[in-house]
This record gives sequence, C-alpha cells and structure tokens, in this order.
Amino acid sequence: MQKALERLVRLAEENRTILCFGIDPIIEKISCAGGACRPGNATEQITGYYSEVIDALLDEKQIAAIKPNYAYFAQYGFDGLKALKSIISNYRNKTFVIFDGKRGDIGKSSEAYANEAYGFWNADAITVSPYMGSDSVKPFLRDDKLVYVLCRTTNEGAEDFQELKIGKEFLYEKIAKKAMEWKTGLVVGATNDAIKNITNITKNKVPFLIPGVGAQGGDLTMVLKAIKSNITMHRINASSSIAYAYEKHKLNAKQSALKETEKLNAAIRNYF
Repeated sequence: MQKALERLVRLAEENRTILCFGIDPIIEKISCAGGACRPGNATEQITGYYSEVIDALLDEKQIAAIKPNYAYFAQYGFDGLKALKSIISNYRNKTFVIFDGKRGDIGKSSEAYANEAYGFWNADAITVSPYMGSDSVKPFLRDDKLVYVLCRTTNEGAEDFQELKIGKEFLYEKIAKKAMEWKTGLVVGATNDAIKNITNITKNKVPFLIPGVGAQGGDLTMVLKAIKSNITMHRINASSSIAYAYEKHKLNAKQSALKETEKLNAAIRNYF
C-alpha cells in the first residue's frame, strides 16, 4: 500500500484537492448531453464523452483521481468494456485510477480478480468486499496498489449488516479495525456520521474512499472536519453530480462539470 499511498498524497498536494471523479456511464445521459450529440457505438460515445470531461478536470486541477465503476461499463457488453480499457489506458499515468469492482471471493478466485484489476485493467486501486474474510482480501494486497474495503456504505440497506452489534461494537467498527491490521483503505460514505467514529478508530491513518457527497446529498463539511488532520491521503468521490451537471447548469458537459467541481473544491481547499 505504501507506494500507492505516497502517490495519492503527492497528487492531492499538486492539485490541492482530494476530489475523485466517479465514472458511471449511462448512454441515455451522454449520447446527446449538453446539446452535443455523439455518434457511434457505446465504446465511442462513452470514451468521447468522458475523455472530454476528464481532460478538462485534469487541465484545471479539479480532481486527483478517477473511479470507473465496472458494472456501468459491463452493462454495455464488450463495447462498454472496451471503453473502460480505453479510459484507464489513457489516464493511468495522469491520475490515480480506482477500479470500482467490489470484488471478494475465496483465495484463488480473489487472486484471479486481482490479476484482472492490476494486470489487465492496470488500476492503482480496487474496492473489495471483506465479507469472506482475510484470505479473500490478501490476494489484492500489493505495495504499489491500494485496496479499499467496504466499511460503512451509503445505501439504505447498509444498516442490515454493517450496523449489527457484535458484542459492544458495530460490524463496521470491526471492519475498520481489520483494515488497520490488513493495511487496507476503507470505503466510508458521507451520508452517515459513522465517518467520525471510523476516523477515531483508525486515528485518521487509514485512507478513505468517501462516496455520497454529490447526488446522494452527503455532508461535505462534516466529512472534511472528520479527516482534516490527514486530508491528502483520502479521496472524496462524486460521480453523476459531475458527469451530468449539465442537467443543472444548462451548459455543455465540460463547462458544467468544471462548475460543479469548482464548487466542491471551494470547500475542500479550505482544509489545505
């Protein structure tokens, strides 16, 4: 994890932001987004749209990572997967790439998933479910890669298991402690104040991937206050609120995305 963590920190310092752009393509939203229709198959439409937005965000130093969500690409079959490969290949040397695949299986299967994420997709990091325990997480651990283990997520059903009590502790608290033992990061949502508790448990020395501040309405100020003592190791993710900001701002896709990220970074940069 150490080499990956050093790169995360360096990119945050260079860009003065910890904002991560989540890439969740929906063809219906991008084919004629912002008044500009894009011809071609799913590969061409997804690659063209997101390349335009990512280029603008990187040029203006508005992001310090991207997080392509495998499921959103895979729903379009090989065309979608070709777009995923193209995007990662184009930006892996320009920013930090988090492969949002939420993997996790018995050891040999996890080893195969890790080879896919790091060897084929060339990602810097991956999201992993800890449900099957240490031998399902271990194959993803590499010194130059980062694993984000699901801890306290943003979905409504998170309470079903993550807030079950085991003795005097919630399950998500157990996971946070395991992350310190395993030397992984954590996925911690912005829609619940559990992030304060998890920061205390980890002494703010474990990198968080923090979804939920955009369309899901998470509390950005609360998050920033919780992580401020070691802010550059973390990443705050926003996806549709950036990609489809044209629906709100009525500008083209690139201009709208910049406007949205500038608003988020105005808050984030108060803590640099």
